[in-house]
Amino acid sequence: MSEPLLNVMKIMLLAGLYLFFVRVLWSVFSELRDPRTVARKRRDLDPVPASSAHTAESRPAVAGSSARRGQSAALAVVEPMALGQLRMSDTGMVFPLGTEITLGRANTNGIVVDDTYVSTVHARIFNTNGTYFFEDLASRNGSALNGEAIVVITALVAGDLIQLGGTTMEFS
Repeated sequence: MSEPLLNVMKIMLLAGLYLFFVRVLWSVFSELRDPRTVARKRRDLDPVPASSAHTAESRPAVAGSSARRGQSAALAVVEPMALGQLRMSDTGMVFPLGTEITLGRANTNGIVVDDTYVSTVHARIFNTNGTYFFEDLASRNGSALNGEAIVVITALVAGDLIQLGGTTMEFS
């Protein structure tokens, strides 16, 4: 083979190697990036000032706040597949929410959902400035809010239906 042809082949090999490394780095970056932090999907809520030092329990409800006057936020079981040690009779059970609560199969969660389609620590609900938010914690089977899959942290409003596996709960 001639020397110019070998030089062209070397350059093509180096270019291919560089393209391969760029593709590997792109794949690693894409896998490490958390899609829930890329965009924050928020519903149309009246803004709550960040400087407010009141807790959700001590201040009256505003639009977008999950708590009604004099009541704290809660999850009511609408349609259970299995919840804790109880079964279908759990419909109507109400779980009060604090500032943060986790949902999942493990006994360490605030709300234990005994369902094979629910992860050990499946999701969490937390309160920020009087507004409750729902976050799926990278569960294997995912969560749904009002029938739509959740991939970003989402604000909750009264009447929202949260589904984990075969269990549906209403936020109020």
